[in-house]
Amino acid sequence: DYRGLFNNLKLCFCKKCGLGFSLPIIDNDLVFNFYKYQYRSKTSTFHIAFEDLEDIHETFVDYSHKTTQQLVFIDDYCSFNSSDIFLDIGPGTGASFYIASIFLKKPKLYGIEISNGASEFYNRFPLDKINILDSLDEFITLKKKAKVILMSHSLEHYQLVDIPKLFEDIRKALDSNGLLIIEVPHVDLRIHANVRGVDTPHFLFFSQDSLCKLLEQYGFELLFQNTCDEIYE
Repeated sequence: DYRGLFNNLKLCFCKKCGLGFSLPIIDNDLVFNFYKYQYRSKTSTFHIAFEDLEDIHETFVDYSHKTTQQLVFIDDYCSFNSSDIFLDIGPGTGASFYIASIFLKKPKLYGIEISNGASEFYNRFPLDKINILDSLDEFITLKKKAKVILMSHSLEHYQLVDIPKLFEDIRKALDSNGLLIIEVPHVDLRIHANVRGVDTPHFLFFSQDSLCKLLEQYGFELLFQNTCDEIYE
């Protein structure tokens, strides 16, 4: 039962850059099991009925716009060649695999996803085999490099203590001329401290400034950043 996992967390934030995070740190085994067994379960707000979906086209209709906007940047910022690797960390419905197979030249498709039923569903797609792994460590041990890594609404699900290893692993997994695409909710706790939304189970909260500084701190070259949707009052 994971219902009480988030009950006693406090949200902290940096007044200077706006980076927000939850404390205390939760045991990583508990977090892993939450995402594996509970996050997409039938009783969860974030349930995906993988067993009831026929193929990728059902997920494509709902998720195509956001994913297309993310992947359209690829041609502008890197050269993706035939058989290069596209890696999605947290693919959810898997719509990115379908759109990547349209936009890119015969990509080799990889994903990091631990939700029950996800891997079996992805490989019912009318695509080449999609290789689903449990962790970036597992991808790195294959001695492969991804030309593009996508993190669409997954970074905020890591805890603050995970960040150093996560970005070290991303650097190991990413081709030297590769592209990292990240989308996160724009939740600047300097503004949102008293205007709470429904964001459980997020552990990290980003302003534009904090996300840019975080990437630069770990040695990434920032090529593009922006926000979309409603403007802050």
